[in-house]
Amino acid sequence: MALKILHITFSDSGGAGTAALRLHKGLINIGLQSKILVLEKKTQHAGVFEYPKKNKYLILFLRVLKKIGLPQTLEHRNDNLYKGFKGEFEYFSFARSSFINLHEHPLVTECDVVNLHWIPNFVDYPSFFRNIKKPIVWTQHDMSAFQGGFHYKEDNFRNPHLFDISQEQYLCKLASLANLPLSRMIVVSPSKWLLNEARSSEILRNFKHVHIPNGLESEIFNFKNQSELKTKFGLDRNKITVLFISETVKSIRKGFSHILELVEDQDVFSRFQFVAVGNIKKTQRKDKIVYLGSIHSEVEISKVYSAADIYLLPSIEDNFPNVMLESLASGTPVVGFNIGGLKDLIVNGRNGFLSDELTTQGLKASLLHCANQLNEFNRNQIAKTIGQDYSIDGQAENYKFVYQEITSQIN
Repeated sequence: MALKILHITFSDSGGAGTAALRLHKGLINIGLQSKILVLEKKTQHAGVFEYPKKNKYLILFLRVLKKIGLPQTLEHRNDNLYKGFKGEFEYFSFARSSFINLHEHPLVTECDVVNLHWIPNFVDYPSFFRNIKKPIVWTQHDMSAFQGGFHYKEDNFRNPHLFDISQEQYLCKLASLANLPLSRMIVVSPSKWLLNEARSSEILRNFKHVHIPNGLESEIFNFKNQSELKTKFGLDRNKITVLFISETVKSIRKGFSHILELVEDQDVFSRFQFVAVGNIKKTQRKDKIVYLGSIHSEVEISKVYSAADIYLLPSIEDNFPNVMLESLASGTPVVGFNIGGLKDLIVNGRNGFLSDELTTQGLKASLLHCANQLNEFNRNQIAKTIGQDYSIDGQAENYKFVYQEITSQIN
């Protein structure tokens, strides 16, 4: 009988949610049974199930109490606390949640393996890891599992005033996982960088670690006729189209300040057209950037990748970005910094350029190198290579091996 896999993640949207959904599809393709349990369901996929919510009138009442400073739930108390934090960081999450009966959910009790993904503010560390009896595979999407409240290392250094409360989350995670039998869990990291970070961490170092990159559907993300698509999106044919995707331009980790500096560089702006996709607020928009708004259809976004000449990914810390994989699968070279998971895929001169110098000038130099070599890139071959090497079916086969190993250790 086929293994029953249950993925648990906060949502089926966003980077981690999209990655989990693609893995889920791949597992079904190769004959495994797979379902996803989320706290917030954003897609219409039949295989995704939302954790039961309270009565809508009770939810409304609790929200009113929260707003007037009388939070009744742990999540509301945490959220009010979070809103009072000062500093520059992308995200802060708490190790405890009110979902202390998650291990009793029917989907958990019926599965053979629980595959955790991005679980902040959903999985309650103390109760879940104490009570769960199923084998666990934990896919790392950032550093949250083995840090305190912050999800990337640099945020710790930027916000020393939040050390105590972050350390509180860290100690809670450390204690929660300390009593989990080592044979009960295998940790999977999509990038070699995150694999090394997780493997050297105090919280996760004693568990087995495996490297399995994310996958994607080459039926959607593939090489397409660029000329027609430039017309479709009204792009300037006399300039090199540089694409980036974001819901905000404020994230320090994602490095969008570098893009804002580049568009103000006259040498750059005269030669390149910068195009943004995402729900970026009007107050954050710049006159020199073309905004295509939010695009939720993967088919449509794949066309935008193909219409672009270069994808610009200025992250200064990153795991294995979906946007990198999607761009390369569309045959569009990527420019960024020589960090994290970008190093796993980008080879200078073959499918993009990476800057060793984490500065706007370094990024500019790599962008110009890429622009000067555009005609030498074999975009069709770039797309074909990614499509073959990073398919969701191939990814699923690698996970199947891990699932079989973890279940054999317990049975």
